Amino acid sequence: MSLRPEQTIIAEYTGGRAAVSAVPGSGKTHTLAMLAVRLLEKNRVPDDAEVLVVTFTNSAVDNIRARIRAVLKEQGMIDTGYRVLTLHALANLIVRERPDLAGTTADFRLDDEMGRRQALTEAARWYTQQNSEYWRSFLPSDLTTQQRQTVEEQWLAATERIGDEVTRLAKNLRMRPALLRALLLTSSPFLRMGLSVYERYEQILNLGGRLDFDDLIWRAIMALENDAGFCKRLGQRWPFILEDEAQDSTPLQEKILGMLSAEHNNWVRVGDPNQAIMTTFTASDVRFFREFLARADVTPFPLSVSGRSAPKIIALANRLADWAAQEQPEPEVRATGLTNTVQIYPTEPGDGQPNPPDAQARIQVQRYANEETEAQEVAKSAIRFVLMRPDQSCAILTPTNWFGKTIVDELINLQAKYPDRPLYQDQLKNAQPVRNVARALAQAVRFCSTPTNTSALADLREALVKIGASSDQHVKSDRMRTLVRSVKPERLLFPSPAAEPALAENIPVGVYEQRELDQLAARAARWLRASMLPIDQLVLIIAQDVLTKDSDLAIAHSLALSLRRLSSINPQMQLIDLARELDDVASNKQKYMASALSESGFEPIPGQVTVTTMHKAKGLEWDRVYLVSVDQMEFPHEVGGQFRGELWFLGRHDPATEARKQLESLAAGETPLPGDIELLRRARIEYISERLRLLYVGITRAKRDLQISYSRERRNKPNELALAVGEVS
Repeated sequence: MSLRPEQTIIAEYTGGRAAVSAVPGSGKTHTLAMLAVRLLEKNRVPDDAEVLVVTFTNSAVDNIRARIRAVLKEQGMIDTGYRVLTLHALANLIVRERPDLAGTTADFRLDDEMGRRQALTEAARWYTQQNSEYWRSFLPSDLTTQQRQTVEEQWLAATERIGDEVTRLAKNLRMRPALLRALLLTSSPFLRMGLSVYERYEQILNLGGRLDFDDLIWRAIMALENDAGFCKRLGQRWPFILEDEAQDSTPLQEKILGMLSAEHNNWVRVGDPNQAIMTTFTASDVRFFREFLARADVTPFPLSVSGRSAPKIIALANRLADWAAQEQPEPEVRATGLTNTVQIYPTEPGDGQPNPPDAQARIQVQRYANEETEAQEVAKSAIRFVLMRPDQSCAILTPTNWFGKTIVDELINLQAKYPDRPLYQDQLKNAQPVRNVARALAQAVRFCSTPTNTSALADLREALVKIGASSDQHVKSDRMRTLVRSVKPERLLFPSPAAEPALAENIPVGVYEQRELDQLAARAARWLRASMLPIDQLVLIIAQDVLTKDSDLAIAHSLALSLRRLSSINPQMQLIDLARELDDVASNKQKYMASALSESGFEPIPGQVTVTTMHKAKGLEWDRVYLVSVDQMEFPHEVGGQFRGELWFLGRHDPATEARKQLESLAAGETPLPGDIELLRRARIEYISERLRLLYVGITRAKRDLQISYSRERRNKPNELALAVGEVS
């Protein structure tokens, strides 16, 4: 498999600490796969050892593993000598191997992100109830009843986010609640509030004998620290460690890989500091990878050639990085926002992935009168594009779910004119694969709760068709629904030679229709028998029967764990209640915790408009990309500007970010701790920096056509184009 010159240099790596700065679309997955194969090819890995590749999502694991396997097959090599794991799977392996060293039992239960979110919500609500008078003292006293209800809902969501930020960072700093409380002599009320939520959250997990993902990595580190011999043996098992997406590293993640590579120092970290946009969702901080890059014992490698975008779009991304690093108004942002040390370069002639030519490319900045007009016109333009170019992909990327929903409402109206062709996909909260899996599981569980309801059986069959688990190629959907609703369920599911047939004799049934009925009956009967099992076991049995993709099975496993936890907390819940929980995920009422669409195995479909957030678009690409709401509210450029995430009733503070910044100061031994004004300033600097990186990610999703837009008036207030775009476009 051909390699570019920079990729060839990286593939020739033989050992030591190295950092690869990989620009968007530069083929880092291919490079990682080739490096793993070359290490095996050169017999750098002993027979009883493996190259360890660590990444952060199950879909990335599948992708890298498939790439390595393909190259090994092409080279005529045996498919062995390597292991690809998520970081959490690696930690789980370590803890399961030596739970005694990790301070836990072999039968510990692991919370997924949905379970974690439910526990955090419960902890935040408990805090507000136990401290209701103090908690409400932050709110204005002159609110109307309706205003108070709205503000309290906002304050409750903010309280949960405070607890989330403090809990994640405290665990990554390896600070138990008791230690943190002992250190809190003086601090902001937001940090103290976050600590209280953290304490309650830990109590909830401990009562259930559960660990969350941060606990898991922490426990793995404990195991390595408690037995140097154990740590050394694991290091020998994995003499080369290759890490993907290193720009999103957290303190615990960096610590565990550093310990495993301490003996041999063969640690390659691949990432892009300019795509570090996960601070909002994790305890990650781009400074960890930047500091690693700057170390004297680390060899830096650029991966700067990209075949994704047309040269003019590449040039725009490079100008943005230059402006952010040299001319951005806030000096601190110049150092923390975007780096221009590694620019993006288009491919050379003859490259296997040539850039789309500039003759086919376009960059346009569009101004609209207001948000309503922007949503309408962008939706119309996107639909026109996919109708005219059904072979090309298109995305509308928005900074917020709220404005994305406004655009989806417009697309729904436009879709009504084309009932026979799906023209858009709503991927704002839960990705379509997540919703499809949740819907199929919900229908299966609902059927088990009401097995005599033929409508539930018909809904189940339709849900299975949507996930490809049942075929309607030879039958009409309406006809099958009529047949299913006409059966006698007990005779269909549990036929007997002596019993009457499931359908009346005067209802004709074709060969393919009968085959569909038989397949549905066999599955439904098996699941009905399994409905006496705990809910997680039932869900996994259903999933294993109908799901084939690893990414879909991972989603089902996560949902099963979440339902198990929910049913253990609320033992009175029936199957129908648990089916409603799955319905909430399928209808976007409840969020399935995935920070990027690529995590769920999503791939853009030509001829359809994908609507999602800029955050979730990371790792994907489309022919045409609309970046909407690119204004100074969403992408501020100075500390004194307007910031959407701040709460007006708290004097325009962002309490969660400020609590996290003060905890960072506390952990760093800063004396005295920063006051409210300084905390607000630091929070805003961080926000400005991350939004610059988010804008960079949005721009680099486009292959041929980039449409940037904003509204002159937003929520009845004057609005301006983001300064960064105005300066570089």
